[in-house]
Amino acid sequence: MKMLWILCNESISQEVMECLDSSGARAYTVWTDVLGKDNEGDKTHWGTSVFPGKNWAFMICDDCDCVDDIIEKLKELKKQKYVRQAGLKALVQEAEEALEDEEDS
Repeated sequence: MKMLWILCNESISQEVMECLDSSGARAYTVWTDVLGKDNEGDKTHWGTSVFPGKNWAFMICDDCDCVDDIIEKLKELKKQKYVRQAGLKALVQEAEEALEDEEDS
């Protein structure tokens, strides 16, 4: 199973959700109003007048090929200048389910 983390500025969150939904993701978790500090660029988002905006974080755990499809769609999305300016990152790691669903007795 793969776990995919996507971090993006709130301004492109709808485009990211479209990538997830069109790739057949069975489910995903979203955190809104995520704050982020960028020490190497201009993408610090504290939700203040000095550092406006906030980020969203998405987590997808899936054992199908949809994770690879999502990554390809995000790569295409990131070719857009406004997306690069807003900020978009994706990280993949292996995941193992720790709690199995029990069958009803």
